[in-house]
Amino acid sequence: MNMDMLSDLVKEGPVTKLLIVLLGVMFGYLLGNVASRALGRALSRALAQHQIGVARRLIFYGVFVLCVLTGLDEAGINLSVLVGAAGIASVAIGFASQTTMSNVISGLFMLLERPFTIGDVIKIGSTTGEVSSLGLLSTILRTPENTMVRIPNETLMKSEIVNTTRFAHRRVELLIGIPYTADIASVRALVMNVLSSLPLTRKDPASIVHFKSFGDNAVVLGAEFWVDRERLLEAQNTAADAVKKALEQAKIELPFPQRTLSFQPNQTVRVEVAKT
Repeated sequence: MNMDMLSDLVKEGPVTKLLIVLLGVMFGYLLGNVASRALGRALSRALAQHQIGVARRLIFYGVFVLCVLTGLDEAGINLSVLVGAAGIASVAIGFASQTTMSNVISGLFMLLERPFTIGDVIKIGSTTGEVSSLGLLSTILRTPENTMVRIPNETLMKSEIVNTTRFAHRRVELLIGIPYTADIASVRALVMNVLSSLPLTRKDPASIVHFKSFGDNAVVLGAEFWVDRERLLEAQNTAADAVKKALEQAKIELPFPQRTLSFQPNQTVRVEVAKT
């Protein structure tokens, strides 16, 4: 092979085309990273972190594909053939991946609606956990038992989502059973005083104690109070302990399940004592 043949191979041969395509790939990768980072900085104050992550991935792949297609075109490769083949392949893949596309579309809607963000604690059906990742296909939850749960975005779109950490304050309700012989107004005033004295309960909104129902063995009252979200369990346990002690000091017995048996006059009842 002489120098003229080598020059022609470099100028018009497959080596040059391969180099052009590789340059397109490398340039697309670098430019995609730069563009995605710039977009992330520009949207840092307007969008949530998980939304920025998805936007960065979309801009990266968009720039990358555009640069690769440009490299292929500069290398003299007929893109119409590739576009036609890609169209046929996309139809076949579309039928085989309807669930995947449904998850992607659902993920985009979730990003726009923003019912939760990374770090929120949500409840989906019987599953409760902290959102650790939100992608186009699925959402990852970390449960209180420190296990990972992957939920497809299509399932999220069709389910009721309860976000327990969306707001700064939470309402707590304690159910209190008192004897039928107790004065309801006095017990309500006593419980209100207890709730007002607790440092963890908020003054606004104010706490309330109200009648709930007539139970089998007790009159049931509901004590509702507001606390800071981060101290929910602590406040609930503290309030329950304080209310119980206050009722005991006031000589108000906490009812327990019991049954009253009535017999007809002169009725004989046989009682057997089981040996243990």
